[in-house]
Amino acid sequence: MVKLWKFVPILIVLAVCLGLLLVPAVPTTLAVGPPWDAGLVVTPSKAKVGFNESFTVDVSIDNSDDNDDVNTVGVMINFTPGLINVTGITVDPLWTLVVSQAYNNTAGTITVAAGILGSSCTTSSVPVCTINMTSNNISGIAHLNIVTQPGVRESAVLTVLHGDILNWNMVVNGTVGVGVSPTIAVSPDSLTFNAIEGGEDPPDQMLEVCNSGNGTVDWSLSDGGTAWLGETPTSGSLAEDQCEDVTVSVDVTGMEAGDYSATITITGSAQVQVPVYLHIESAAPVLPAGLSASSLSITPQQVEPGQEVTISINVANTGGETGSYDAILYINGAVEDSQSVSVAAGTSKNVIFTVSKSKAGVYDVSLAGQSGQFEVVGTGGFGGGLGTGGIVAIVVIVIVLIVALFLILRRTRKEV
Repeated sequence: MVKLWKFVPILIVLAVCLGLLLVPAVPTTLAVGPPWDAGLVVTPSKAKVGFNESFTVDVSIDNSDDNDDVNTVGVMINFTPGLINVTGITVDPLWTLVVSQAYNNTAGTITVAAGILGSSCTTSSVPVCTINMTSNNISGIAHLNIVTQPGVRESAVLTVLHGDILNWNMVVNGTVGVGVSPTIAVSPDSLTFNAIEGGEDPPDQMLEVCNSGNGTVDWSLSDGGTAWLGETPTSGSLAEDQCEDVTVSVDVTGMEAGDYSATITITGSAQVQVPVYLHIESAAPVLPAGLSASSLSITPQQVEPGQEVTISINVANTGGETGSYDAILYINGAVEDSQSVSVAAGTSKNVIFTVSKSKAGVYDVSLAGQSGQFEVVGTGGFGGGLGTGGIVAIVVIVIVLIVALFLILRRTRKEV
């Protein structure tokens, strides 16, 4: 027969511990433990919920750095009333002695007190309970905060050896956004393209479309029928926190130099507008009266990677006053360099640029409306400085060597 009187001391100790937890007026009677990295953690199952949506909140003890035997817990939580309601509390089966579990939706309070009868727990993360909740039809941020006081923890974790862990330094509270509707967000908030008149289209750019709210949102895109603007895709569906890239392209075929603008409108839960700007640079600058540019020079026209190429143009002023000229050097349709020169009346001035390229290939040069080319050849080929004359010389030398060898062999046979 089991002698019940043997359990009386244990029950008395447990009752005293629980009594200390449940009477906030005398929390100073609890022993103060060392400053362990331990505490209570509140973890909502969702960061954002819609109206009248159910969700759960897990409460656990985190004592990963002390691993002392936990045998009693008391939790007090305040939450934002009106935004969310408690519908029930499920205490983890680990706690065999549940002293109390209560909640008040009007005051916004939750209390749970429990113990482990005849045993203890040493796991690094100890579950306490799961709180079942539901949101109301009101938007806002609902807070779930563990109740504490300076110097005294009204929410307490008791251990077998050290009593109340009052000096924990980790208390993690939770928040839940209620009624956060699907919201379209874009990045960047504007797009700018640059091109050269008569040149290639500028590179495509990416526009990121995101749902920064909760739920799912269907979106569509329009640019108002702008002929030079294109987008892919133009519609889609985004779940909570999901994003999608839209490729935005520009076609400058037949367009004159100048500045253009358009607007991309994205319609979802609301409309978001993204301004798009296009600048087309004139390929040949307009010369001031009396100024003219001529005699484009590119030397040398064939170089090795990294070797410098000198590109120059002569600017003459046939007018009666000093003029200023902006020389813009384009290579393969892109601006490489620019200079502004002042030319006195009746004089001329050479504008000189020095460039080098590391990649082999043919480079198109455009300067002051004049065009030319230079070539970067790879090392180890015939183009590395020999030129046509060098190649002919090598061929002649080879032929001479063959003839000489033939004559030597012929003479040797005769002597034999």
